This record gives sequence, structure tokens and C-alpha cells, in this order.
Amino acid sequence: MCLSLRLYAFCAMLLALCYAAPIKAQDDVLPRDLVLDQRLSYNEYTHLVVPTIDWLQNTPLEKDLTQRRRLDNFLMYWLQKNDEVVVNMPDFLINFQNVHGEFYFIYTGGWIKHALTTGDTTRFGCSKAAVNSVLDFYEKNKTIRRSDYMDMLLRIREDNKLASLYDTSKGVINTYLHLKPPSDKHEFKPSENYFSFRYTAVSFINAKGIHYRYKLEGYYDKWIYSTEQVVTFPNLPPGSYVFRVQASIFPDFSNAVEETYDFSIAAPIWRRGWFITLMIIAGVVIVLLYMSGRERRLKDVANLQQERIVYEYEHLKSQVNPHFLFNSLNTLTSLIEDNPQKAIVYTENLSDLYRNMLTHRSRDLVLLSEELDILNNYIHIQKSRFGEALQLHTDIPEEVLRTKKIVPLALQLLIENAIKHNIVSRTQPLVITVTVLGDELIVRNPVQPKMSKEKSSGLGLANISKRYAVASKRSIAYGEENGMYTVRLPLL
Repeated sequence: MCLSLRLYAFCAMLLALCYAAPIKAQDDVLPRDLVLDQRLSYNEYTHLVVPTIDWLQNTPLEKDLTQRRRLDNFLMYWLQKNDEVVVNMPDFLINFQNVHGEFYFIYTGGWIKHALTTGDTTRFGCSKAAVNSVLDFYEKNKTIRRSDYMDMLLRIREDNKLASLYDTSKGVINTYLHLKPPSDKHEFKPSENYFSFRYTAVSFINAKGIHYRYKLEGYYDKWIYSTEQVVTFPNLPPGSYVFRVQASIFPDFSNAVEETYDFSIAAPIWRRGWFITLMIIAGVVIVLLYMSGRERRLKDVANLQQERIVYEYEHLKSQVNPHFLFNSLNTLTSLIEDNPQKAIVYTENLSDLYRNMLTHRSRDLVLLSEELDILNNYIHIQKSRFGEALQLHTDIPEEVLRTKKIVPLALQLLIENAIKHNIVSRTQPLVITVTVLGDELIVRNPVQPKMSKEKSSGLGLANISKRYAVASKRSIAYGEENGMYTVRLPLL
């Protein structure tokens, strides 16, 4: 920063100290007659920026929401019109917002305050100050829901390694991994054979491109690649195991970090030495055949359940799309400012959508009426973004709604794919129809391919097909028919 800007920052800091003491009510921070409009310039109010940030950083989220909303808007409008301070919005910021949307403003405020009060406008210095402001706020506000990601960042800061997250030197450790095992103990009874592992990786270099792989040595010794941060092993047979998980920002897992957890499950009484000795007396052959058959069945059941859990997690992952959530939050922010009543309805639909997703994801089948309720929540959210450019027409008899079933969240996934791969605009609206023909549900939309196609995750129809295969012997059919993309789902 130039000398004049340093002097300006010093004056702003002095003004901040003057305003700090009486900041208790909204009008003490911002003048009562100050109009908040992003079209206006707020350079003459720069002396109020630091007091605004101080209030936001030192006031719990549940207190004075009206004041917080007003100050958030002022801070953003000032930043838009200010040429001296440029705030970088990195990919890892989405992890902060996933914990609480207000962290976006805490991060931005930390950046701006550092630049104004110290004169340091380097990306590293400002970003580190912004991250520290979020961590400070998270650490002292215990009412905010706890997050493995944020807790991991706190531990990194306590170890004085926060700066290493920005280091791009070759071979340096700039990715950290934390494994949360199911228990502090390492030895379990035969009945304690259900294990769920949570792990979190932190990287500021490539936050969206972290790769995970894991394996359970003693059960399945090959690496399993995943983007999930939870893995479950139900009904593990007795034995000794080592769970290994690795994280890396490189697909080949070079320079990967690893965490492990070793544990053992005791054999049941009928597999212990003294009991086996007695059974040998009664009949060695019968015991060995029984043991072999039971172990084989246990492993088969564990494999089947593990496969089902993988399908469930993959489907949930396809629904909790960070871009969808980010767009939804942006839409909600706009509605809160322009139409609070509509924002309430929008929030209720968004809440219902995610609650139903979590409720139905472990079920094999749901009533068509329940699936249509979920779809209506999703369509309401998307129409807030696209308006009349997105249209849904349904023609389903009431009797079919009450009696027929399909796999959960299938309709939402089909509509999501249609929006992802087709043009949706006022001049070329996307009209989707859902009808019934015989014992099939027909979903159609016109083929309006985008000029620039989004990268497909490959889950969509394949995921629905796999879940139908688990629930029924009937399969889905899909393809282009006379310029319409058509999907036929069996009604069960």
C-alpha cells in the first residue's frame, strides 16, 4: 500500500477505537440515515468499516439478527465500491460456509480489517488473517454446530502449522488428515462388530480436488477410492484389522498423508481353544464344517450390506451438490433482502428437501405420492432461480399416487440431470412432463443441449438402475425418442 493509504488506514484505526466503546445498538455503528444500496458509493464511510467488522466478530450469531444483516450488507457494498482492498474468495471458503453461512462475512471482514489496520495487502497475509478471524469466531461461539473440518483447522493452528497450508513448495506437507475412529479402545467383543470411520482432510492448495482412498487390512486389502468422508463396515467377522485412509491433492496419491487405526474383534466362545477342544471330543468334523459355513455367510452378508451402503452414500453425495447448495444460499440471500415472506417459503422448501433426502435415502422404495412431494420441494427451489424458464407438468392418477412405489429420490435426480444437460431460458424453456403409462412412470423433456456441456459425474441413471436392481427384477429404460429424452421407471 502507498504511504497515503497507510496514513488513511491509521486514521481508520483511530476512528475504530473511538467507535468501539459505544457499539451496543444498530444506530451507534451506522448512521440512522445511511441508505444501503449497492449502487451508491460508501468511500466517505470508510471510517465505519473497522467498527462494523469489530461488531460482527464480537457478537454471537443469535443476537440482534437485524443489526447483523444490515452490517453485512454495508460491508459488502463498501467492498464493491472500494478499489484499494480486493478480497480473494478461495475454494476452501465453501467448507466454512457449510458450517455456517455467516462465516462468509466473518472471513471477508477479517481480510478487510487486516488490510486497513496493518497496510498489508498481500494475499497470504490477508488470507491468513481472514482464516484466523473465522477460527476465533468458531472457537468462542460454542452454539455453532461443531465441524470436523473446523476442529481440524484449530488443531493445525495450535501446532503453528497454519502457514504451511499455503506452501506450494515441492514435496512439502500442505495437506493434513484427521481420522476419527469409532472408539478410543482397540479391542472389541464379538457383538461389537459395527464400525463407522469419519475422516477429514484440509488443504488450501486444492480444496475441491482432495482425493481419498481407504482399505481395511484383514478384511479387504485393496485400496478403495472415494470422495466420501465416512465409511461403514457392518457385521465384521472376528479378527485383527488395520483401517488405513490416505488423502492427497494428486490423483496418483503422490505426497499423500495417511492415518491408521488398528483393532481386533474377539472370537465368540465357540471359537475359543477350550471350547474347540470340547467340540473336538464331540466331533471335529461337524465343528469345522459349521465354523467354515458360518464365517462364509458372515462375510457374504457383510459384503452385501457394504455394497448397499456404498450405493446409499453415492446417491446422497449426488444430491448434496456444493454448487446446488451454493446457488440455493445465494438465491436465499437475495430473497431475504427483496422478499422476506418468499424467503421463508423458500427456506421451508429447502429444509423439507434435505430432511426428506436424509429420511428416504436408506429405504428401498417409497410411495409415488411421497416422491412427488420431494420433487415439488426441489422444483420450487429451482423455479426461484429459473422462473417460468423451467416448467413441470404431471398427469398421474390419484390411485397410482397412493398405491405404487418407486426407488427414492429418482424423480429429483432425473429432473436435476435434465436441468444440467439442457438449455433453460425464457426464449427456450425446459418443459418436463411426468405421466403414467400402464405400469411405468414416463419422464420426458425436449433435447436442448447446451453449447458448453457440464462434466457428468456418471452416477445419475446408473445409480437409479443399481437401486432398482436391489429392489426389483424390473429395470429402467431410457433414450432419445423423436427429439425427446425419455426415461421409463417401473412402478412397483
